[in-house]
Parts: sequence; C-alpha cells; structure tokens
Amino acid sequence: MSIGVIGGGFAGLTAALRLAQEGHDVTLWEKGRLGGQAATFAVANTRLEIFYHHLFQSDTSIAALAEEVGVGDKLMWLPSNVGYFADGRIYPLNGALDLLKLGCIPFVDRVRLGLVTAYLQKVKDWKKYESVTAHEWLTRALGKRAYDKTLGAQLRAKFGSYYDRIPMVWFWGKIWLRTTSRRSPLDQEKLGYFDGSFQVIVDALVQACSNAGVKIVRSGLSGITQAPDGTWLAKPEDGSSTTAVDVVLATVPSNIFQKLAPPLPADYVEKLDALDYEAAVVAILELDRPLSDVYWLNIADDDLPFTGVIEHTNFIDPAKYDGKRYVYLSKYMEPDHPYFTMTSDEIIDAYLPHLSKINPDFDPSWITNTWVYRERAAQPIIPMRYSERIPDHRTPLKNLYLANTTQIYPEDRGTNYSVRLGNDIAAMIVSDLEGRSASAP
Repeated sequence: MSIGVIGGGFAGLTAALRLAQEGHDVTLWEKGRLGGQAATFAVANTRLEIFYHHLFQSDTSIAALAEEVGVGDKLMWLPSNVGYFADGRIYPLNGALDLLKLGCIPFVDRVRLGLVTAYLQKVKDWKKYESVTAHEWLTRALGKRAYDKTLGAQLRAKFGSYYDRIPMVWFWGKIWLRTTSRRSPLDQEKLGYFDGSFQVIVDALVQACSNAGVKIVRSGLSGITQAPDGTWLAKPEDGSSTTAVDVVLATVPSNIFQKLAPPLPADYVEKLDALDYEAAVVAILELDRPLSDVYWLNIADDDLPFTGVIEHTNFIDPAKYDGKRYVYLSKYMEPDHPYFTMTSDEIIDAYLPHLSKINPDFDPSWITNTWVYRERAAQPIIPMRYSERIPDHRTPLKNLYLANTTQIYPEDRGTNYSVRLGNDIAAMIVSDLEGRSASAP
C-alpha cells in the first residue's frame, strides 16, 4: 500500500520507518525542521537543541530506537542537578535531604511536602486523579501555605491562567516519571543526552527511513482530499503535482490537522477541540562563563518573566562547546501573550535585568550570542476525565489516521512517548491493512 505521513517529528519519522519496514511505499512531508521540537541549530562546531531536551532512565522506547539505528553508543547517562529559586535564593533540590532544607517554607511544610511526594510515588491507579484538579488536591494535601510557595507556584509558572484547571493526573505523571527514572530512591538522578545533541538520533532515524525506502519531501501540504475511489490526494503548498496515496497518517497538532483534512463529523471535531495548547518562548544565551552551578532551576518567583533556567553546560561539559556556556530561559504562555509576538531583541531586553537575581555578579558583557525560538503548540492542556475524550487514532474518514501529542496520555508529551506513539500507530495501521486484506474475497 502507499502511505503518506504528515509531519517529521519523532512520531512521524518512527511511524514512517516502521511502515516502510513492513513493505509499504511511504512518503513523508515536513516543511519545517525534521525532529520537531527536538530539532537543533549550529553552535561551536556542534549542535544544540532549539528547546532543551534530555531523557529519563525510564525512556526505554527512544533508547531502543537509538540502538536500532546505530547510535546507542552515543547516548550518555549523566548526573543531573536541580534547584529551586524562591525569595531571591537558589535552593538545591536533588532529594529528600535537600527538601528538608528548603528554607522558603517552614519545616513542618517541608515534611508535609516530602510525605505527599512519597505517597504519590507509590500510587499506580492514576484513574482516580482524572476527576480532581491538581490545584484542589495539592492545596488540600499540602495546606495553602506550602502549596502556594512550592507546587502551586510551579503550576502557575507552567500553565499560567490554566493552572487551576489542570487535572491531578498530569502532576501524578510527573512524580511517577521522576520516581521510575531512579534505580533506587537514594540514587542521584541521571539523565540521558546524545553526544553531539539530539541531532545524532534525528540524522540516524532519517537515514534509516531513507534506507527503508521512505521518500521524505521537504515541503508542506495545503490540504488532503479523498477521491471517490477512497484514494487520498495530498496537495503540496508550492502548487506542485498532487500525490495519491491509499492511507494518510497525520502527526501534526490537531488544529493544523483540521485545516488540512476534509470536514470531519461534529462529534470527532468536539474531541479534537476538547483541549487547548500552551505556547512557549525560549531565549538561549551564549555566555563566556557560568550563570550558576545548577542545571535545571525551577523559578517560583512571580516577578521573574521566565519560569525556568536550564543551564545546559552544567549538565554537558562546556569543553564540548569550546568552553562556551549555554543557558535556556524558558516561559510557557497563552498563544495571545504579548511575549509571543515580541521581537527577539525585545524578549532578551526584558529578561536581562532579572538575571542578576539569579547571580548578583551577572553582567550583560558575559553574553556573546543570543537566540529566541517559539512554538505555538508546545504543551497540550489536558482537560478533566480526558481518557473518556481522547480522539481515536482512526478518524471517521476511512484510511485517515491521527497521532499527535494530544493522544499521549496519561503521560505528558516528550520524545520517548512520541517514539512509542510512532511504533503504536504504525502497528495499528499495519494490523488494519492486514485485516482488510484477509477479509477481501
């Protein structure tokens, strides 16, 4: 069969590879960056992600794919370093002992926070957290004082005006992920990164697709229509000739999918529209010295315009970047937030005065280069009881499939889950095609 895949992120590339390995004739369209949100840009004779990335030790799907495409030896597991910024101070936050020293809340609240975290680490039945918001559950469990200063501050930073509508299952997933990523509760957390950036696995995956016969077209589509005989017609944006395929798999965000696809039944559209996306803006600074000694710094100060400081070269040796230091200043926001439409220079100018709060010695002369990247569909906002409302991968239109980050649940989006999604949707399509072939006269 001929199969078209729309989107060249990890889900699209993985699905294309699996479908081609099954003998199908696969065409993949991607007008932007292959690798999706894990795409990279050139720095210091190597590459760096446009949006910060790492893996957890529980990310077995992408680790297995790396082995398969020949870059498993490039996956490094390195100790991480987490901090919490509150009341003008950085607090280490790498385990239970650091939690007990978290001076921004009273000791009794630290104990309570530790007990709640330990309890959530042991919970396996996530279904019960679909019907209560994280705001409600955590306020009740922690008390308002501890909640407002810690996990509530993190929810506000991550989700903005949506913070009190996020189901508890989302927060449970974050706790569960960090727990399963440690070999034992007392071990220091180790995170994964590819020597040479995530571009290493993107390039290897693209090459594997090519070797399997996937045709990768570096352009977008203006739409897809279905012919009377059921064939799908993919129309390129550049006006070039239409491509006819038997099956279409879309891995793009749901709003883009609806613009490309023919009109869909109202009940399916309602499911596609059941959630919103948060946008993200990330400023990257190239410095001639470190800003701090922390890799991942969560910001709990509402006065700072960014909500996370990820100092990549406190995780990866700066020697790999000719001694340069790279810092991500991250902010999630509603798509209509003023920061999303500000120029890159305006965003940098807005951020710089606040860096002295992280390091009182900071001086703008430390900066040798800057970049700003934006993503409109960065974080799906999952609604309550979402397991009952997830759009089916099999759309109501025959031989049209959808697989995107809104269908990764109860886990949150990420490269590992996108690889798993690509594997699963390809297996579903293959099974459907084999079933139809077996039932044909």
